[in-house]
Parts: sequence; structure tokens; C-alpha cells
Amino acid sequence: RTSSHLSKMSAIVSRVSVAQAGAVRPAARAVVPRIGRRSLRVVAKAQETEKVAAAAALSSVALAVAPAAQAAQEAMMVAEGEPLIVQVGWAALCVMFSFSLSLVVWGRSGL
Repeated sequence: RTSSHLSKMSAIVSRVSVAQAGAVRPAARAVVPRIGRRSLRVVAKAQETEKVAAAAALSSVALAVAPAAQAAQEAMMVAEGEPLIVQVGWAALCVMFSFSLSLVVWGRSGL
């Protein structure tokens, strides 16, 4: 009884797999587009346009960040005249503030 059941199942599976194989192959061939020389030129031109746009965006970001970097350098120049103990004191204050915020977030189990 078991062997006849297995033979029926294998026959059904082989029919399904043969039917699926015939159905899948033509669909896969129909989906793949053929690219001609003209469309390759269009794609290359679009990629070139995207590169130019990315370069322009990057240069504008670099120009926008430059004043902020200069301001940060000037702020550090002001702090050079202070004694080391004052700088350590400010650093300790910043650490305590950050640590207290982190303990609050941890105690509340998130924001």
C-alpha cells in the first residue's frame, strides 16, 4: 500500500514539474529585454548626468560646511589661553551632564 502511494505521488510530482518547467522557461525568455546600442547610449548619458549632479551636490555641501569648520577652529583658539585645570573642569561638567542624561534615558527604558 505504501509503495503504490509513493508511486502515485512521484507520478503527480513529475507531471507538475514537467508542466512547471514548460511554463517557466518561455516566461523567463519573454521577460529579458534586448538592449540595443541606442539604449546603451541613453543609459550611459543618464549615468553621466547623475555623476555630474552628485559632484555638484558634494561641492555645495563642502562649501556649506567650511564656515562651520572655521568657527569650530576659532572657538578652540579662544580656549587655548585658559589654564589646564579650567579646561578639565569644563570637560568634567560636560561629562556629568551627558552621563546624567544617559542615566535618565536608561532609567525610563528609552526616550
